[in-house]
Amino acid sequence: MKANTFFAKSAIFLGVISALSGVSANAQGEQSDGAKNEVEKITVTSRRKEESIIEVPMSISTVSALEISDRNLISADDFYRTLAGAASPRGELILRGLSGGNTAFPETTSTFVDDVPFDYDNLNDVERVEVLRGPQGTLYGSNAIGGTVRIISKKPVLDEFEFFSSLQVGSEKDVDGLHRNISMGVNLPLVDGKLALRVSGNSEHERYQMVNMHTGVQGNADSGFIRSQLLWQVDDETSVTFGYSRTATDRIGSQEGDRSRPGHYWDYKLTNNDEAKYGYDVEFNKVPCSETAERTECNAGNGPVVARNIPKKYQIWNLMDPRENITNDLFTLNIQDDNLFDLATVSYAGSIRTRERDNIQTSWSRLDASDMFKTWILDHSKYDRVTHQIRFQNLDTKSPLSWTVGAYYDKTEYDADPIYQNQYHEKGDEVSALMLNWWGADATQIGLDTFGNPQNNWNYTVLYDYEKELAFFADVAYEFDLGDMGSLELNGGVRRFELEDGSHTKQSGIWATSEDKLGGEESGNRYKMSVSYRPSDDMSVYALYSEGYRPGGNNGPLASSCADDPQAKNRKDRYTSDAIENYELGIKGSAFDRRFDYSAAVYRIDWTDIKTDVYMDTCGFSFTANGGQAKSEGVEFESKAMLTQDLTMSFNTSYTSSEITEDNESISAKAGDEMTMVPKWNAYLALDQSVEIFGKSAYVRGEYSFYDEFKTHFNVRDEDVSPSYSVFNLSGRVEISEDLRLSVFVNNLFDKETPTYKRARSRNANNSTSQEYIYYLNGRTLSLRVDYTF
Repeated sequence: MKANTFFAKSAIFLGVISALSGVSANAQGEQSDGAKNEVEKITVTSRRKEESIIEVPMSISTVSALEISDRNLISADDFYRTLAGAASPRGELILRGLSGGNTAFPETTSTFVDDVPFDYDNLNDVERVEVLRGPQGTLYGSNAIGGTVRIISKKPVLDEFEFFSSLQVGSEKDVDGLHRNISMGVNLPLVDGKLALRVSGNSEHERYQMVNMHTGVQGNADSGFIRSQLLWQVDDETSVTFGYSRTATDRIGSQEGDRSRPGHYWDYKLTNNDEAKYGYDVEFNKVPCSETAERTECNAGNGPVVARNIPKKYQIWNLMDPRENITNDLFTLNIQDDNLFDLATVSYAGSIRTRERDNIQTSWSRLDASDMFKTWILDHSKYDRVTHQIRFQNLDTKSPLSWTVGAYYDKTEYDADPIYQNQYHEKGDEVSALMLNWWGADATQIGLDTFGNPQNNWNYTVLYDYEKELAFFADVAYEFDLGDMGSLELNGGVRRFELEDGSHTKQSGIWATSEDKLGGEESGNRYKMSVSYRPSDDMSVYALYSEGYRPGGNNGPLASSCADDPQAKNRKDRYTSDAIENYELGIKGSAFDRRFDYSAAVYRIDWTDIKTDVYMDTCGFSFTANGGQAKSEGVEFESKAMLTQDLTMSFNTSYTSSEITEDNESISAKAGDEMTMVPKWNAYLALDQSVEIFGKSAYVRGEYSFYDEFKTHFNVRDEDVSPSYSVFNLSGRVEISEDLRLSVFVNNLFDKETPTYKRARSRNANNSTSQEYIYYLNGRTLSLRVDYTF
């Protein structure tokens, strides 16, 4: 490992934690009442085999099905916000400070559902969630530089009928309407000991805070899924599971607020002129408004404002409302053979999926037309993705030598699509005259000549687009028995990957005309090494080195409107993979007769060829670039303690220092700049108390979370700094009967008004068309939930 003062200082912290290990040997006292007085033993499969969490030489956080229910974790994002060293400003998990750019969606963590890569976060009918911190490039491949999330669903049970359901309704202060979440499922044994079917589904209606005061639309979303799994137990050693899942989301309106103060709006005057094309002369007028007036108030002079009692912070003003519809159809096949020719166990996980997305981008009415007329972009994309993964592991689980070898194949292929992206505008001579004079180009005539449609002014066509990865991996560990001194494990892993991608696209219309064929190949190796010392079953100390990567790819063609953007010179047709090196020391264990579980880690990460998103301010488009280097250092601590037989405490905290180490012009970052989207400190404290009410078992839980401030852009403005905040949640449940449970949840009990994400779209404070985005913590929200199981 590289020597540095960070590890020297952090060693003191680990030393304090390791001292706790001695407590277990000196606190034998009176034997507790069985497992009731112990923290639940956690079993994970992060290394593709069942182990206790203490045995795995890496930092892992888990949550079980019971906790998911007790804590009312509807989505994985609810869990992410409680983790040490984690940030999730817009719903995507960022671990250990690895954001790397000016976007809240850096794709530095990967998600697997039942060993299949799938971006899915609904926690209904889920057995366990595991969050593996640090690069997972050997066993989990690309896009896992910060870590990997493993979601393990509940499997069909061969010998037990089960019906389960849940209904939840919630109301948020100052937000009209109710949130609704309904879940239902059934487990059906079909053939005794051989065949079983499990089907579960969920439907959710979510009300957003923001209301468009021009159209009266309050943002909202309907989403849901259905998942079915058919288990065939071929024999005692072989099982086959066929799965089908469908997810769907339909949302309208905006989740993001806008606190910009444009200072003016644009208006126009049309004068009849038979000699002018489209019959009008056009005069544009800049109409001033108060410098303190936010956009809703300022733009009231440019259109109607809905007369509703909406808090000012939740008011936005847009000519049109965005809409998005996404569907996923996923077919999976999982095969497990616990004895292949008396040589090894074999596991296979394969999937075929189709994802389709339709989206209306409405922000162009402001960016291209300054809200004088409507213009919008329709997005349509559809792709098929096929994955295969097979792994072989040692058969003898008691052998000191354990090994895993396997192969992975992943290909995503977009359909040929002539309507991948189209821009439209309002019809009519008035709008045609406005566009001719505002854009300096006859968009209506271009639409007629190019597309045969006077409202269609630009098109982006995909002829083909694909990316694929082929990888081979191996992981080997040997455990030395040291007798009374415990055991020592040495572990090493390698992944060989080969990447290939290609695209053929065309664009035509007002913004650009071009045809582009792009493609490339890339290959490499990623390694992992660790040493783990376990003086007893209740403690381990480990040192870990691991590597990770995100695959390279191609940028789309540069629009002609972006040619003069200052960032255009940094754009290249192709960007390459970035690389992560992680150095980590950790300790985990149990103390006080297993009434206290703890895990701590210190790490240093070096990041090169950062793959980052670059926004071109003058034209509204983005591209991906490699640039600069960064480092991230931090300390993480998580614990759970049984204070009494009826009172349990969880405490997690972390410190993260992540910064750019060399200038990166493409993202306006200077050496020494702190990374974006990363709070330095976060903390989570929860207390669970079991009580008895009228002879019924009941439980009360209080949760406190703290998040430090963070910035969302390197070339930072005041509007890019999200302040630190804390939030307190309170919940309780009563076991009405063996089958019926009633729960009450109050989130943000003290109703703190807190921005959780702030970002100015433009670096130019005088840019009157750009939004100053803001997201708020949900206000005080009261939810009631009923669970019934039969």
